[in-house]
Amino acid sequence: MPQANGPYHHGDLRAACLQAARDLLEEEDGSAGLSLRAVARRAGVSATAPYRHFADREALVSAVAAQGYRELAGFLAAAH
Repeated sequence: MPQANGPYHHGDLRAACLQAARDLLEEEDGSAGLSLRAVARRAGVSATAPYRHFADREALVSAVAAQGYRELAGFLAAAH
């Protein structure tokens, strides 16, 4: 059992934040309501944790878009 006062390690915080952002984008049907605070809440981390990987909301949205384009490129390559 982890100690309450020991160091906290999420694992892959960046991936968790990206997945949380994608989930929120699907639920909200767009990025208008997307915030780093909402992503943190969804990922189950502190409100400041996403800032370890994303400078601001724009950086998070850019990372989500880049991930989506990489996935799309993979699907297109597999289809040919």
